[in-house]
Amino acid sequence: MKFGKLLRETEIPYPADLSNIEVTGLTYHSKLVKKGYVFFCIKGLHTDGHIYAMDAAFRGASVIVCEEELDIKTIPVLKVNDSRRVLSKMSANFYENREVPFHLYGITGTNGKTTVAYMLKSIIEAGGSRCGMIGTISHQVGNREIEAQNTTPESCDLQSMFAEMKEQGILHCVMEVSSHALALGKVDDIVFEAAIFTNLTADHMDFHKDVEDYLTAKKKLFYLTKGASIANLDDEYGKRLYGELKQEGKEVCGYSLKDKKADYYAEILETTEKGSLIQVTERVERIEILKLNTPGIFTIYNGLSAVACARAAGYSFLAVQRGLEALSGVPGRFELVENSKGVIAIVDYAHTPDGLEKVLKTASDFKKGRLICIFGCGGDRDRNKRSQMGIVAGKYSDFCIITSDNPRTERQETITADIESGIYETGCNYEIIENRYEAIKKAVSIYKKGDIIMIAGKGHETYQIIGTEKIHFDDREVVKKIVENGE
Repeated sequence: MKFGKLLRETEIPYPADLSNIEVTGLTYHSKLVKKGYVFFCIKGLHTDGHIYAMDAAFRGASVIVCEEELDIKTIPVLKVNDSRRVLSKMSANFYENREVPFHLYGITGTNGKTTVAYMLKSIIEAGGSRCGMIGTISHQVGNREIEAQNTTPESCDLQSMFAEMKEQGILHCVMEVSSHALALGKVDDIVFEAAIFTNLTADHMDFHKDVEDYLTAKKKLFYLTKGASIANLDDEYGKRLYGELKQEGKEVCGYSLKDKKADYYAEILETTEKGSLIQVTERVERIEILKLNTPGIFTIYNGLSAVACARAAGYSFLAVQRGLEALSGVPGRFELVENSKGVIAIVDYAHTPDGLEKVLKTASDFKKGRLICIFGCGGDRDRNKRSQMGIVAGKYSDFCIITSDNPRTERQETITADIESGIYETGCNYEIIENRYEAIKKAVSIYKKGDIIMIAGKGHETYQIIGTEKIHFDDREVVKKIVENGE
């Protein structure tokens, strides 16, 4: 494709001699540059793409798009105000994804995005359509599964995956949309069929200046949506979003476990450690019974949002029922670790105060003995939530073990002290075991029949980042190894 064609609708001035340059690909990673590629110098949180511009030129880039002056004479350089946003527009043009029909469903919120994505994907497939998925655990393109580096990839990677899906005849995709992606403009040139807002609690305060800034980023998704916006009316920010969108004349529907007049209202008929049976009322008229195979109120909220979105997209209640029943669980989301010794150990991705409270409260409802909680907090990230998570853990647990999560380059002692200040306030008994393997081993060693071990923070992740090194570590594997080997 010609470079000039890639710049259509961008309103970016460029020299006439750039117009006919043939472009074979787009990238922001210099090691992926091939002959004829356009290389975009993007400023990230930890590195600056301008540093790699010369390397990209050496590898055969046809044009460099940048934000700063570069001393490169061998190939054309186009200076713009925001390389990342230009990458978004050029990616949409390069992969010709603006006009081709493609049904994309976006999910945003602090917690629940992954579970909702799995639920909605299962419903769409039960309705007879193939469905891709972009999210925290992985990106699924047909039979190809791509490891997720970020919840929402860069725009050119997104557009490339959408193009691949369409080549395979997949015209439906569910997508987790992070506040980072929205704030940075990664999805500016993507049109969503419908979008879901799950909830909002303080998180990523190392990136957003405050909760209002965080909410502003989340809200952006609903102005990229051509169809229904789905909002949680039992969340104060969801209710606020619902009101604002409705006032602006946008198509919006709300879901609730409290408001019987909500577009989608659910009443809990039965709830056990194996899941829930709920009665869903659609717009105070139609009533259906649905089964969810993961326990907890938070799962019911997630399921209700998936129901509302699927119905807005035209899926039958039969597809909804079959899709939800077919989903046995989501990796690392309140996942029971199967073992031959009957040890009840649950792994969950909960890494915010709100997320941790929800899983611990759910576990508390089913425990017959003690609730033993193992958790840590990520290093080089928002420090404010650490003591809050300590308070939550101490409030609901009978015994806590503070351990490492992904300490990255921050001292583990600092992270531990932040968490400890919160637990100490509650008076809960706790122990500090910074080695995560040894922490899990300790929990198993004190386990008695009727207890529940909750291992929070990493969920589906199969690694720990210690310093700058990424080492293999899977909570589920570790539990099974310790339990089965009787360590």
